[in-house]
Amino acid sequence: MMINIKGIRELLAGVKGKKRDVLYPMEAESVLRAYGIDLAKSIFAGNNLKEVIRSAEEIGFPVALKLISPDILHKSDAGCVYLNLKNRQEITKAYNDVLRNAGMSNPHAYIEGFLVQEMIQYGHEVIVGLATDPTFGKIIMFGLGGIFVEILNDVAIRKIPITALDAQDMIEEIKGYKILQGVRGKEPANLELLKEILLKTSRLGLEIEEIGEMDLNPVFVNAHHALVADARIIIHN
Repeated sequence: MMINIKGIRELLAGVKGKKRDVLYPMEAESVLRAYGIDLAKSIFAGNNLKEVIRSAEEIGFPVALKLISPDILHKSDAGCVYLNLKNRQEITKAYNDVLRNAGMSNPHAYIEGFLVQEMIQYGHEVIVGLATDPTFGKIIMFGLGGIFVEILNDVAIRKIPITALDAQDMIEEIKGYKILQGVRGKEPANLELLKEILLKTSRLGLEIEEIGEMDLNPVFVNAHHALVADARIIIHN
């Protein structure tokens, strides 16, 4: 698979030139798609209610609405992410609530616009991440999403690059592996697709040295698909 590494580096240099170290969602999406990592369908709308509604109707309800601002990093905590919006009335209310909450969180925050995204309502939630360890260098992390990573810290970690066998071991290593296999009638996750995401993430972290951290969380995976619903990429200082 041929990847335009030069183009990605130019994108990252442009971000740094604007004195940012966190990529906007549309920038992160372009990096991930270059490596063949699939994302939920999204449209980037300006700070304009009509444009947001038009984008939601183009995607099809229900949708998620997420603020795009370099000055509010933890958007969920700030009340700037709304999920499962089912109609124009709900997205209008969410739009106004997000702007109000953003102002309360940071009155001087610059609002780039909004991400309108399809709601993925199937499969298991997992997290895939990259980080830079002061001792080992670039590492990759995998685990189940939600409370499993936040409370139980049920994750597997390896130094990159990883092999297909490493990816398989990471998936089988976590305590939640049995959940991914399907329990109590829930559809099993496609482990081959998970391995592909881990391998592509490893390659991305190895080839694009400028990336210091990356979180794909959540990644929704079922028997047929694996889609990233949210991505955060941070450039090295």
